[in-house]
Amino acid sequence: MVESEVIEKNLKEYLEIAEYSLGRRKFNAAVTMYYKALVELCDSVLLKKLNKIGANHTERFELLESISPELYKIASKLFRFYRDSYNKEISEKIAKIVKDEVENAKRIASGDKKD
Repeated sequence: MVESEVIEKNLKEYLEIAEYSLGRRKFNAAVTMYYKALVELCDSVLLKKLNKIGANHTERFELLESISPELYKIASKLFRFYRDSYNKEISEKIAKIVKDEVENAKRIASGDKKD
């Protein structure tokens, strides 16, 4: 499978699991999956614009900052919630904020793809 196809497949899977988790009030899992979906969106934009993706979050953030400042802002802002989801209890409010920001990122990524 081509890298872009893997990214698209993962994006759909992560969003599906995030929605399922949110609906079941599993907020930590929802935030984790929404953030993983966001990473796939970011990687999709980087792959299209640079023909490469970041090897880790730090490299991804550096590339995004120059290629798509709007996506960078969302990814860096939500990274804290993603990390918190591993060892803190995530509230419904935070999970919904993350969901809304990922939806916003989807719109931005769609706009980037038209360039």
